[in-house]
Amino acid sequence: MIKFDCIGRLGNKGKTWQGYISKLVYFGSHMEISIHLDEPVTADVCKTLSGFFVYFSNFETGVNLPSLFGIDENAGRLACMFRDKDAVTVAHAIGKVGNLLSTPRRGRREPKPMGETLFGELPF
Repeated sequence: MIKFDCIGRLGNKGKTWQGYISKLVYFGSHMEISIHLDEPVTADVCKTLSGFFVYFSNFETGVNLPSLFGIDENAGRLACMFRDKDAVTVAHAIGKVGNLLSTPRRGRREPKPMGETLFGELPF
């Protein structure tokens, strides 16, 4: 379980609370996050040409995000699906593990060429 701090404005007051990610699966091209709210929410996050896309299978909808780390902007975009506190919690959760998708994976090594015979052909 991953624990993270959430800071947000709820109403006229700034508040702080704890958020939790219970499951994180990184597939290389995208990741699946299970976030604890009143009811657990699963978010699939993937990188796109214009930024990032987050799909919520519980709600059968998704949202485009220009960055994974812009908490205030992401919370505003997520507010169409969640209450204010839950939108801020989801935005913080995505930002907490966003570095997995924002940095490219280490590339694979090129295979070494096989030795050639005297006539430039492979030995088989």
